Amino acid sequence: MADLKLLTERVVEKEKAAIRQRVEEARKDAEDEIQAARAKEEQDKVARKQAIDADVQHQYTIRKNTLDIQKRNNVLAAKQAVLSKVLEDAKTALDHISEAEFKTFAANVLEQFKTEEQVEVVLGSKTAGMLDQTWLDQVTGTELQATLSNDVVQDEAGLLVQKGGIEYNFMFDALTEDARAELVPIITKELFD
Repeated sequence: MADLKLLTERVVEKEKAAIRQRVEEARKDAEDEIQAARAKEEQDKVARKQAIDADVQHQYTIRKNTLDIQKRNNVLAAKQAVLSKVLEDAKTALDHISEAEFKTFAANVLEQFKTEEQVEVVLGSKTAGMLDQTWLDQVTGTELQATLSNDVVQDEAGLLVQKGGIEYNFMFDALTEDARAELVPIITKELFD
């Protein structure tokens, strides 16, 4: 009976040892799982922080670019307003040209047509009283027969030269607009450089 008791005790001890080993392995597995979960959580935390940082940086870049574009557009709009004002002031100044300056301008225009036989000159209403037929005859001499039209172009300054059904526009508004592409870079350089 003593052998049975000893045998039973050994089996119980063996089972206790096996149970302790399984408990120890289960505890170790649980600790490993906890460590793995902590490590994964830390990685997730770092990944979320990096994603948030990247998103914030992206939003900052977009906002900065938007503000840079707005600033550039505002500067360009201000420059365009100044350029338009300068050109408008030039047109206004030309609308109030002196008679002597207008005669010089008209003489230079008519010089371009000296090889033609006959032209008709139509004045703008703002410069209508500055030239007469006598002056035209003196300037053109015998080289060119220039006739001053009784018609005028309303609300314009300058002149039109008509020759053989073709009309050459020397109205100051048209000349300013035609020269705009050449004038804008010059004015821009003078004003903004």
